[in-house]
Amino acid sequence: MRDDCLDWQGAVTRWVALFILIAGVSVSAGCASYRGDMLSVDQALAARQPEAALKALAPLSGGRNQLLYLLNKGMILRLQGDYAGSVRAFEAAKPLMRYLEATSISENAGALTLSENLRSYEAPLYERLLLHVYQGLNYLQLNRPDSARVEAQQIDNLLKRLYPGTDATPHGGDAFARYFSGLVYEDLGEWSDAMISYRMAYKAYKAEGVPDSAIPPDLQVSLCRFADYLGLNQELAEYKQRFHVESWPPVAASGSDPNGQLIFIFSNGLAPEKLPVQTVLQNPADGHFFTVSLPSIRRRVPAVTDAVVDVHDQSVSTVPVESVAADAAKALAAEMPKLIADEIARNVARLAAANQADKKGQGLGVLLSLVGSIADQPDTRIWNTLPDDIQLARLSLPPGTYRVTVQLQGRYGGIVKTEKFDDVVIQPGQMTFTTLHWVTY
Repeated sequence: MRDDCLDWQGAVTRWVALFILIAGVSVSAGCASYRGDMLSVDQALAARQPEAALKALAPLSGGRNQLLYLLNKGMILRLQGDYAGSVRAFEAAKPLMRYLEATSISENAGALTLSENLRSYEAPLYERLLLHVYQGLNYLQLNRPDSARVEAQQIDNLLKRLYPGTDATPHGGDAFARYFSGLVYEDLGEWSDAMISYRMAYKAYKAEGVPDSAIPPDLQVSLCRFADYLGLNQELAEYKQRFHVESWPPVAASGSDPNGQLIFIFSNGLAPEKLPVQTVLQNPADGHFFTVSLPSIRRRVPAVTDAVVDVHDQSVSTVPVESVAADAAKALAAEMPKLIADEIARNVARLAAANQADKKGQGLGVLLSLVGSIADQPDTRIWNTLPDDIQLARLSLPPGTYRVTVQLQGRYGGIVKTEKFDDVVIQPGQMTFTTLHWVTY
C-alpha cells in the first residue's frame, strides 16, 4: 500500500513538472515572439512603410505587452502623420502606465519563481517622460497648444510625485522633458513658467554631468533671454559668464521682435535593443555559483549624425538635446542590482525544489532544473520605436509661408536624404513646430 502511494505521488509530481515545463517553454516562446514581431516592425519602419509596421505590431496587442503595444502604435502613427490617432494611442497608454506602477501579487510571484517575462511591462521613467513629450508634440502639430500645456504639467506632476522636495531625478534624465516644457510655455506666452522650466532643464543637464560648454546653445540663449526680460539681473550675469553669450533676440512680448520662430525637432534612428547575456554570479549567502541570463543594452547607431535645416536665407544644424540610448543604459544599470538579486533568489529556489523533487522521484530534480533553464529568460522588452537621440534647431523668421529643406548628414559622409516641408507658416510672435523621425540605422 505504501509503495502504491509513493508511485502515485511520484506520478503526480512528474505530471506537475511536465506542466511547469510546458509553461516554461511558453514563457520562453513568448519572449522570442516579441523580439521577432518587433524585428518585423523595425524593418518595415526602415523601409518607410508605417502601415506594414502597424500590421506587424498587431500580434502584440493585449496581455502583458499591452502597454508596449500602445506606446509603439502611438509612435508609428506619428511617423505616418496621423497625429490624432497617435494622441488616442498615447492617451490609452497613460492610465495603464499608472496602474502598472503597482505590479500585481500574482505577477510578482510568477516572476520570482520562473521569469521576469511573467510581469506586465512597466515603463522606466525616461519612457514615461518621453510619452508626454511626444504627446505634447502631437498636440502642437494639431494646433492645440493648450493641450500641449497639459502634457508639460503632467511632466511636472510626475517628477513631483516621484521625487518630492526636489521635483527632479537625482542623476538627470529629465532634462529634455523640462526643456520641451519651456518651449510649450514660451509658445503660450507664459514667460515665468518658461523660465522655470528652462532653469530646471539646465540643472538636469548639469546633474547628468554635461559641462556648460555642451549645454544646448538654444537653451543657453533662452536662459539669457528670459533672465533679461524678467529682470533677473544677477542670474543673467551668471549665465553670461558661464555660457559666454553676449547677445540674444528679444522676447516677443517686448514688441521689438516682429518675427516668428521655427522649432525643428529631429528624432534620429531607433532606440537601443535589449539582448540576453549569460553570466556567472555568486550567491553571497553560501558562495555557490550560478549561470544566469541578464538583459544588456545594444545601441543601434543611426546612419545619420544630424540634420541641416535650410529656410529663407538661413541654414542651421540640429543639436542633440536628448540621448535615449544613454537613458536606457542608465535605467538598466539602476535596475541591475534588483535583477541580479532576483536571479540569485530564483536559482536558490529552483535548487531547493530540485533537491526536494529528487527525494520523491528519480530524475525529477533534473527535470525541474531543465524547466528553470528554459523558462528563466531575461526581460528584453523596451519601447523600440523611440529614437536613438533627439535633436533640435530654432530659427527666427519673418512672417510668411516657407518651404523648409532638411538635409540628413550621413555618419560616413555625404547626404543620406533630403526632405522638404512645404507651406510652413510662420506667424509674428509665435512658434511653429515641425518634426521628422528618420529611422534608418
